[in-house]
Amino acid sequence: MKLLRRRLLVACLSLGPLTIKASEFNTKGGSMHPTTSAAEFQSFLARRGILLSSIDIPQLVESALSFYETVKAAGLAEGSGADMLLCQWGVYNWGQGEHFEFDITRQFVGAEDDDDDAMSQLRCTAYFEPLPALRAIPASNRWCESLANLPAFSVFVRESAAFQAVQSLKPLKVSVEWSGV
Repeated sequence: MKLLRRRLLVACLSLGPLTIKASEFNTKGGSMHPTTSAAEFQSFLARRGILLSSIDIPQLVESALSFYETVKAAGLAEGSGADMLLCQWGVYNWGQGEHFEFDITRQFVGAEDDDDDAMSQLRCTAYFEPLPALRAIPASNRWCESLANLPAFSVFVRESAAFQAVQSLKPLKVSVEWSGV
């Protein structure tokens, strides 16, 4: 067995340097590029044993906040505001019929440009039947501008009327999408 290990070690050392892409490295934290954020988030969920098709709102919120805290984004502008979270909700109709949406968005500002072309978003949106109780909740939102603000943001989200109303409801659909702004 020792001879086999030695041969394996010699063979590996003779291959030269090992190159690992950030997306391959990301098993527990690490970094990702915004363009891979949707796939990274879905992998993050899978490692937690969570299926997007059966995720509930408490799981979605906890996962999104934990992803923001542990998986850093690469290639962003310097300073605050380059990697932020947004929680928003309300009844909307984007051409697919009315739904109550509960959304956690991670917004990235890339280092390559100073204009809006540098902005992109990872949107995690749960869609619900617009029940009268959900219609009664005014549309609203709140930003989390840095990791330092994450604890207060977490409390705000979990204490919001929207979270309280949907935390035990099954979403009609949950989508995870990345796009430019």
